[in-house]
Amino acid sequence: MKYTAVSVRQLDRKGKPWQARAKYKDTQGKWKELSKMLPDAKGKREAQRIAKEWLDALNAEADLMPNAGKASTVDKTFIEYLKHQLDTGEIERSTYSNSIHSYNKYIKPYLGDYIFATVDNTVINSWLTKLYNLGLSQNTIHTTYARLKKVYNYFYNNGELLKDPFKGVKMPKKGDVKVTHLTNEQMDNVLEAVYLDFEPQDPMYVGILLAFYAGLRRGEICGLRWNDIDFNRHTIRVRSAVGVSEGKGLGDYTKNPKNKSSTRTFPMLPQLEQALKERKALIGPQDNWFVVGEEEQFMRPQQYNRLFSEFVDRNNLVDAYGKKIVPHGLRHNFATVGIRAGMDIASLALMMGHASRAMTLDTYGDANADALSLASVKLTDTFKENTSYWEDRQESDKGE
Repeated sequence: MKYTAVSVRQLDRKGKPWQARAKYKDTQGKWKELSKMLPDAKGKREAQRIAKEWLDALNAEADLMPNAGKASTVDKTFIEYLKHQLDTGEIERSTYSNSIHSYNKYIKPYLGDYIFATVDNTVINSWLTKLYNLGLSQNTIHTTYARLKKVYNYFYNNGELLKDPFKGVKMPKKGDVKVTHLTNEQMDNVLEAVYLDFEPQDPMYVGILLAFYAGLRRGEICGLRWNDIDFNRHTIRVRSAVGVSEGKGLGDYTKNPKNKSSTRTFPMLPQLEQALKERKALIGPQDNWFVVGEEEQFMRPQQYNRLFSEFVDRNNLVDAYGKKIVPHGLRHNFATVGIRAGMDIASLALMMGHASRAMTLDTYGDANADALSLASVKLTDTFKENTSYWEDRQESDKGE
């Protein structure tokens, strides 16, 4: 691939910076342009000189790119990289599907036609500005940025790119995790609605209670089998989940849980155990049947979301912030109730399937003001049990 010509122009009027434009043909033979601002150019002649140096550098760099640079666009390179990761098992089908969806919405429309090796930090910063102008959340921009950077890191670290285009680009901040919870009255509303709307033989009867009383993720609920429920030991074992993948030739599938820590066994609450026993007695399942689904066929997570949303709408269920309850909101509520009950972080992290205790603390440590009050009371009681000076001082003050 060769950059065949370069031109310069001054933006708008006298005193504005100069811009250079280099022309090249893409992989389909269509003419494209790459632009670069020339803030140091004081006039047209100097702008032309700097532009010519830039053109020579582009062509020299392209000649040194045997794989990633010569004719490969961002679109072609990004898709091939993801497909390679999927084929080699480095990513799950659900991750591949999510990445493709994100790429098609937030990367391809702005960068897809660029030659991969010619993207620089000016192009990246311009792209980020466009994402911010869309009004996207911090987390969406952060995740999209990280996905593209990962691809460039791969080729740069392998020596196929001479420059890291992300060098000098400020990484977008990751937004705070949005944690919600329910008031006591709202929790009662959810339970009343479950028991009024559904019969025990209905999959959503336990499908909702598994989120409410065990804090399971949507995919974990759909992937739970009856042989994961131990009524003798009163435990639940999470060892599989249903992954969501959208696209040609792809479909939902069973997989290992989200991470190593997500594979876990923990005690069932009596309320949940009773509901599971009721459902099991009515349907008489085999051990390998799915708890939420039809016999050996799991419920698709999208279907679970739809049924959950319809349940919420029918009963006008909202959280403490007045927002419609979503499945993951019940997981958040389970954790905040655990914090409020004074659960130790290690046990709560295990039940939630978090990768670390720090994640549990960072996410839920300040989720509810009651937790801080409870901690203060416990500290007061502990100090009282282990020291006597303060109480002796109090008694002495009373006697004065």
